[in-house]
Amino acid sequence: MNITKLKKLSYDEVVKCNKCGFCLPSCPVYLVEKKESASPRGRNAITRAVIEGRLDMSHDTERAIFSCLGCGACKQVCLSSVETKDLIFRDRECQVGEGLYPKIADRVVAFLKEEHNITDDDNEERGEWQDLIKDLPERAFEKARAEVIFFVGCVASFFPMAQNIPVNMSRIMLSAGVDFSILGGEEWCCGFPLIGAGMPNEMGELKEHNMEKVEEVGAKTVVFTCPSCYHTWKHLYELNDVNLYHSSQFIDQLIKDGRLKLKKKNAVTVTYHDPCDLGRNTGVFDEPRNVLRAIPGLTLVELPLNRQLSMCCGGGGNVEMVNPELSAAIAQMKIDEIRSTGADMVVSACQQCLRTIATRARKQKIDLAVKDLTELVAEAME
Repeated sequence: MNITKLKKLSYDEVVKCNKCGFCLPSCPVYLVEKKESASPRGRNAITRAVIEGRLDMSHDTERAIFSCLGCGACKQVCLSSVETKDLIFRDRECQVGEGLYPKIADRVVAFLKEEHNITDDDNEERGEWQDLIKDLPERAFEKARAEVIFFVGCVASFFPMAQNIPVNMSRIMLSAGVDFSILGGEEWCCGFPLIGAGMPNEMGELKEHNMEKVEEVGAKTVVFTCPSCYHTWKHLYELNDVNLYHSSQFIDQLIKDGRLKLKKKNAVTVTYHDPCDLGRNTGVFDEPRNVLRAIPGLTLVELPLNRQLSMCCGGGGNVEMVNPELSAAIAQMKIDEIRSTGADMVVSACQQCLRTIATRARKQKIDLAVKDLTELVAEAME
């Protein structure tokens, strides 16, 4: 994207920013870095100055634009409803066009082209988490035809810390009698990391492949445990007559339909962290809470910042890849907020949130139980 196209797409939006500063307390990056260029209004000012020719793109603008989490919290408190997240992602495209972007992104692009996943692992190993299920026949869930496709995502497929998420989601669907299949080695990355990298035009082959596989299986429903995969499919994939559900929505419906029975757990108090791409950016707030409240013996207490105002865990916008120290500092703020509730554990519905929060807690030797929603449900199944 060049400056002319950026102006056409973004100028009317960016001039709405009146520099009031209401966004500052809601931006985790600003709260850590305490400088104007790290704030939403600061990034908007940079965008406007570049469009108007008062500022040249440089490594300074690169640092400002690529430090955004893409969490969208700024818009929730913006008096002018400026779409700063969308502006930032278009800015990134423009920076990429000028060669001013974190070059680590080139490695991710190469991984996606060669192995179709973010870790550069052999993509045929996507389904190896099935080995964690005792006595399960090899490739048992990789069926040629099914009513439902469970799209696992790169993180839960390849990161050991998150591999119990697909294990538990599969157990849940088996218990409820769901006819489902996974794509195994035929599942390719949804393309979400390319959006954060400012390279959405590189997504085409990934999207086409994944949509073709849904058609081949004949599924009319696709279920995701990854909010970013769900968000990407819901907003950027062109599907006809296919229903898309995040796992929290799907489990909530299974419970309401009487297909999933949950038993009493030992008394436990939990707090729920709203993932940015599930809650604020896609509008799923009630279903995860419905599921938690359906577990007998569980008490839910809300975080001070919840639902639309939820604070990002620090794992969004490719920031963990570009600036791991910043990501860790934001994760620490999230942990401090969680501990303020007095809850026994924090529950989320995102494998990236699980990784980011649990990794920071472990490195800092903080005694904090961190679980995915699917794990609590699997534990409570009759």
